[in-house]
Amino acid sequence: MGSVFAMQGFGQLAGSLVMLACVAGFKDSLQSAVSYAKCTGICADAVDKSWRVMIGFGAVPAVIALYFRLTIPETPRYTFDIARDVEKAGEDVEAYMNGKSEGKPDELSRAQALTQSNQLEVQKASFRDFISFYGKWKNGKILLGTAGSWFLFDVAFYGLGLNSSTVLTAIGFAGGSNVYHILYNLASGNAILTCAGAIPGYWISVATVDTIGRKPIQIGGFCILTVLFIVWGFDFGHLSGHAQFVLYVFIQLFFNFGPNATTFIVPGECFPTRYRSTSHGISAGSGKIGSIIAQAAIAPLRTRGAIASGPHKTSASPWLNHVMQIYSAFMFAGIFTSFLIPETKRKTLEDLAGEYDMAPIDLHAEQIAAGKIPPGSAVTPEEENSV
Repeated sequence: MGSVFAMQGFGQLAGSLVMLACVAGFKDSLQSAVSYAKCTGICADAVDKSWRVMIGFGAVPAVIALYFRLTIPETPRYTFDIARDVEKAGEDVEAYMNGKSEGKPDELSRAQALTQSNQLEVQKASFRDFISFYGKWKNGKILLGTAGSWFLFDVAFYGLGLNSSTVLTAIGFAGGSNVYHILYNLASGNAILTCAGAIPGYWISVATVDTIGRKPIQIGGFCILTVLFIVWGFDFGHLSGHAQFVLYVFIQLFFNFGPNATTFIVPGECFPTRYRSTSHGISAGSGKIGSIIAQAAIAPLRTRGAIASGPHKTSASPWLNHVMQIYSAFMFAGIFTSFLIPETKRKTLEDLAGEYDMAPIDLHAEQIAAGKIPPGSAVTPEEENSV
């Protein structure tokens, strides 16, 4: 999961390189204007075409991913544990081990197995069932921890990530004598941020997530990010543009060698099969609520008190330091929500499910899925009564 997630870093780098190529390709047109305000005619056409090229390139991997998302078979774990289709799950596992995408079981054997598995049937998943499960603090606190941590983290992550050009401009890394130089410096700055901060952070997480552990990485990341945002926010006026850029690189590093990776990984591991997808979706959705708050409520604060012209003219982002201070508060809060999540390092999904307050029949199914007891094992009276 960490390796798949780390591919984002290469995607970000590809976006910066495409932008650099577009800026270089339209160099003559972009040099015709000294600022964004005066970018009209051929300059405006060049910017428009560059934007369309970037969007077009971005759609290519998305379409490829969509194809595989639509054609990928269901996981054997779900097929067995939830659908109770033992024959199909077994064939899928064998097919995967042989390099194939999906197994094709004998339909007669499959029908007989489905009939025999009726003793393992549980009530259909429902909202009421979900609320009943997470209404118990032992279970609910974990969902609160994953969703709360993702929410708090994404406020700062998207608040900076979706406004990187603004931040780079504010700290003096996107200046230039014309639009070409401005856009070139922006693309270069983003490429440096990705190569020096984001990509190393992603892969340090991949290398250490099973040794250091998910929980220490997340808590440590939140702690370091709190300090970095405090330094950037409260000492803003005394930091040079280069010093702020270095801080930005370190923030990108500990975004990804920290909560950005673990808030994605942990919800995919710590929940039982019955609730895993929904719980991961709620956690991810909470993060996107955080990103909306960052864009709609916090990011606009940077221009508070800005005066565009006259004797009292200010910078375009006079409140940027206070925005960084706000982000530090969110990172600090993330430390405490992280204590609610379990450590999933080197634990099987079945072992993790056993830590929940689950119905015995569901635990019985988890044990069969783990291969600890045979599929045809009898259900105990206690398990039957739990349906």
